[in-house]
Amino acid sequence: MAGGRRAPARRSRASAPVPGKIRILFLDLDGTLTDGVVGYDTSGDFRNFHVRDGLSLEWAKGLGLLPVVISGRASRAGELRMQDLGLEHYLGERDKVVVAERVRAREGAGWHECAMIGDDLPDVALMERVGWRIAVTDAVAEVRERAHTITRTAAGRGAVREAVEMLLRHNGTWRRVLERYEVRS
Repeated sequence: MAGGRRAPARRSRASAPVPGKIRILFLDLDGTLTDGVVGYDTSGDFRNFHVRDGLSLEWAKGLGLLPVVISGRASRAGELRMQDLGLEHYLGERDKVVVAERVRAREGAGWHECAMIGDDLPDVALMERVGWRIAVTDAVAEVRERAHTITRTAAGRGAVREAVEMLLRHNGTWRRVLERYEVRS
């Protein structure tokens, strides 16, 4: 490749790094659930969220996979979207591990029963603890290098949907989503 840079390796979606079910999915907000662009107008900040990501997180909630959004940045737009989806969320948190530890302990889940989707350096400490580390395809190199799985889809463009579907398949609950929409496989 030009400039000596190699494309990030794609890790197989078929091989799960953990044998048991994933019970908690930790997610970053900016650059994971959004495309990473932060805009401002006279009303405040705005973010772009993909409708498929939101729909998949609603499925996850109903199928035993608890989505928890932890962001280092507070955002009115992020707050409104999390409320719209009814997601547990913590915005403006500098230490994602502390928040995740509280959630994990409350739920009685081991770290091996947790997954994390992230994109940047503030996500690394939490990613290093979970059983299934997922990076969006446009994550920084240090995050991609640590990931068990790298999405094919970019952040804010359906990467979370891709990851949630993968986790639901792993947990054996994806068929219930298909049945809900009368999709025959």
